[in-house]
Amino acid sequence: MNDSKFYMDTFRSYRGVEDISINKVNKRVNILVNGEYMWEPAILVTVARRTPTVDTVPKSSESMKVKRITEDTFTEYFDRNYASLQKMNIRGGDYYVEIESYYEMYSFHGFIDSPRLHCIICCQQTIANSEFTISCEHSFSKRPTIKQRGRRISEDIFCKVYKLVLEFFYEGSAMPSLQDNLYNAIQLLVGPDSKEMQVVINQDSYYQKARNLMVKRKEEIKSRLIELDDSPSTRRVLRAQIKAIDYCIYVLDSNH
Repeated sequence: MNDSKFYMDTFRSYRGVEDISINKVNKRVNILVNGEYMWEPAILVTVARRTPTVDTVPKSSESMKVKRITEDTFTEYFDRNYASLQKMNIRGGDYYVEIESYYEMYSFHGFIDSPRLHCIICCQQTIANSEFTISCEHSFSKRPTIKQRGRRISEDIFCKVYKLVLEFFYEGSAMPSLQDNLYNAIQLLVGPDSKEMQVVINQDSYYQKARNLMVKRKEEIKSRLIELDDSPSTRRVLRAQIKAIDYCIYVLDSNH
């Protein structure tokens, strides 16, 4: 029995910029793909680990319109995004990885000059879930910051990570059983972060610090969505991060 729900959401910023996402949700896997797959294809997958993923369809609001769609419509958009990412040229560029140990997140960036493309791969794993994303945009505006903060990696490593995540996206119902293998493989490719983790003495202090950081990050993302007109692919990733942060806060509060 298929317990998944399918919907399209259209987000409009106060400047009138529209961002269309096509979604599939159930208690095991959430999948989001770009409605504008020909220009900037993107796939974002959230997989449940210890707690179920969100399986509800959001309600329409002033800034976001939600419409239920069929499974066939979702599959068509997914396949076209996948095909676009599969055919994309990701060689002949500069490549970096940013490692955020606190959030267990690896962000890979490929800046390809011809054709001009910024390819982004994000991999994050928490107690609650795993999240894997491939997206792209045609702007190099983030290049100076990423070059300063990130670590340079080889084209070979970037392409291997890209291939691993893309293959994972096509595994369908096997994603939950394969998520740890994928995350571990990515860790092995890029190595651990050089920063040492601090020893936690006071659990209440750790809980409050973690919660405050999540809330702060959520507010920063919300402000950016309202004030800036980022590319559609960037806005999709940011909105997905808000959903993930809300869920992490819920899990954190439930276990405190």
